[in-house]
This record gives sequence, C-alpha cells and structure tokens, in this order.
Amino acid sequence: MEGRGPSTGEDFAAPRADPAGGAPDPGSNGPGVTEPAPTLSSPCRFFLAGSCRFGARCRNLHPGALPGTPQPPPEPRSKEPRSKKPPMKTAGDVISRILWDRQLPPGDFTVGHLDRFSGVREDAFTAFCWEDLASVGPEVLAIPQHRIQYFKYRGRVVWDKASRLDDVFGSTGGGRTILEVMEEEAGRQQAVGRGDGGAGVPEAAVALESEEKEEDDEAEPGAQSHPPAGPRPTHFVAVRITSPELRGSVARLQEALSQADPALAEFCAPLATLHLTLCLLRLHGAGEMQSAVTALRELQAEHRRLLPPAPLLRFRGLATFQRRVLYAAAAPGPELVGLAHALERGFACKGLTVVPLLAHDCFHLTVAKIPVGGEPRLSLPPESPREELGTQAVESLCLCQVGGGRRTDGFYSTLVELDLY
Repeated sequence: MEGRGPSTGEDFAAPRADPAGGAPDPGSNGPGVTEPAPTLSSPCRFFLAGSCRFGARCRNLHPGALPGTPQPPPEPRSKEPRSKKPPMKTAGDVISRILWDRQLPPGDFTVGHLDRFSGVREDAFTAFCWEDLASVGPEVLAIPQHRIQYFKYRGRVVWDKASRLDDVFGSTGGGRTILEVMEEEAGRQQAVGRGDGGAGVPEAAVALESEEKEEDDEAEPGAQSHPPAGPRPTHFVAVRITSPELRGSVARLQEALSQADPALAEFCAPLATLHLTLCLLRLHGAGEMQSAVTALRELQAEHRRLLPPAPLLRFRGLATFQRRVLYAAAAPGPELVGLAHALERGFACKGLTVVPLLAHDCFHLTVAKIPVGGEPRLSLPPESPREELGTQAVESLCLCQVGGGRRTDGFYSTLVELDLY
C-alpha cells in the first residue's frame, strides 16, 4: 500500500523536493508547509544559573536538557513593599525646634559641624546666625545646614547624622524625645551634686569612686558620677601621658604636695599611669570587645588616610574638685573635641554602649586623689604653678580595662594600643 513502510508499518510522509532542484527536505511536515529550524548559538547563561524563564522556547542552548522540556516558571515576586527606614528629621528641623520651642534653652545646646580646614569642630548654638546665608555679613558665624554633623544638649549627643540618632523628635524610632532627655539630665545633675566652689570646675571631673560602689583606681578618668540605674563603664579610651616635660612637672607638683602634707604622698597618681580619658564604654563579652577594637582600627585607618595634624594637649595650672581630686585641665580645642566625638560615633555605630560625659571641656590629668570618705582633704600647693605644665601630642590611643590590673610597665591593662599616625 502506498505511503506505508513495508517492514515497520509506520506512517511516513513522502519527502518534498527542494524548489531549487536539490535533494528532498526530510524535515518538512508536508507539501506547502515550511518551519524554520531554531538557531541555537551559545549556552544560555540563565539556564546554567537555573533561572531561564523561556524554557524550551529559549533561542540559546540548554546543555543537558531534553528537547521540549518546559522550564519551570519563575517564583512570583513578592508584592509586599520592602520595609524602609523611617525618615529622619533634618538639621533644619532641629534648628527650628530649638529656636521656637520655649521649653528648650538655646544656651544649653552645642553644634558639631564640619569645618573645611580643621575637620569637625564644636560651637555653641547661640554663637551662630541662623538666618538665610545670603543675608548674613562676612564676619557672622553661619554655616550651611548640610555641614552640621550633630547637636548636643549639655554635652550629650541628641541628634547625629551619621548614626541616625534623633533624641530631639524621636523620628528614627529611638523612643526618646528632647523633653525626656532634659528630664534625664536634670536627674543626673541632681545625682551628681554640686562642688565646693571650685572656680567653674566641670562636674564631669568627678572620679567614678564617688559612686556608691567604689571602683579601682583607673575608674577615675574624666568620668561623671552616674545614677545607680545608669550604665557603669567597664573600659575607657585614653591618651597616655609620655611627655618627659609633662611628667617632670607632675612629679615636682606631687613632691611639693607631699612636703606640705606627708599624708598625701600615698594618694599621688603614679607617673606610669598618667593619662587623659576621651571616652567611656560599657562592653559585655568578647564580641563587644572585638567590635570596640574594630571601631578603633577604622578610626586609625581614617586618620592615616586624611593625615590631619596631631592634636596637641596643653596643660596649664591646677584645680580641685570636692577637695578629693587635684588635676590639671587640658585646654579644650576643636581637634580634641572632634576626636572624642569621632570615638563616640564609631562605637555607637557598632551598637556599643557609650557612657556619656557631661561635657567635653572636662578633659583632665589627675595629679592626686583621695577615695570617698578618706582623709585628709586636698588643696592647691602653696606655690601653685601658673605657667604651662607641658604638652602631649595625641599620636596614639589605648583601650583600657577598668579594674583590670596593670601592665609590666605600670600602665593600665590594655586591650589594644593603636598609633594614629
């Protein structure tokens, strides 16, 4: 029978002759029907990655796939909107709030802003003219709002652009507003108490030993007294005093103090432990300690990249606090304040607990101190020096442990010591 194979019995179509007179086309489906063969070139990179959406209809090769095997449909994309961070109130919003909210005293606020020459510096809020920049004169202190890095209330950071901290409006979900911060600071001030007429000595110069539970000797550096419910620091970042000139001046002061009252000799700070504290931390476990070291290394890399001038600490004269702490205060400067704030911001970005100081003008070098309830009381030496005691370059930082004993050279137990330059 015509059209049937003699041995297999399978139907087959008669081959169609090529129009140009060539050999018959075996791939034809019949007379008058022409179907172009698919062009397969290079392997499909989406098939190799398991994400081709075209399956058997893809024009590229699918190595290892059976002909006509359909590709599974792609997973449907979620139509739920991605969670976005809440919008943060701008520096302009904070400025307007301080200017127009009668509950906020502008004199208690300071502004950290980026200076094109000296880096981040800090000035009083009332020192600025907050009018339109186009209308102010050349000798008026005014800055563009995009240069503002942070705001502080009585030395406490309440708005920070880098870490998205907003304790003024609570716009970033922190759950705290400026009125609550003011209440907390008022309670903190009452807990700290007042000094005994120390000629404007900052309250933050109180040693941590003034708390109900006294810490070891190294807990003193630059810290305020905290309410019992507040965080207690476990570590501190300090500048070690290594200047021979400055150490010699402190040694002479301690000798004069001991000659005036021999009972005070045991309360003089050892020269090997002389330091100035920049930041206080409360760290829990090895993980947070490693995060603190990482934050310091990142600050070190940033300083080496920018190569800023090393801040120079200058100490002039002596002062006392509650007749328990005799110290030499460092002259405050924008470089030192900027470095301290960079430390706070770096640690906060790592999620670490920074124990706040009341103000950054409390940087000091302890010469002698008496524990709480101890006798006798400290007073200025009869011939208190009025000239500069010496200088110390801030070229390295030490992350030290509170109550962690001493190193072989007499300095505090140190997790890491990094050179900034």
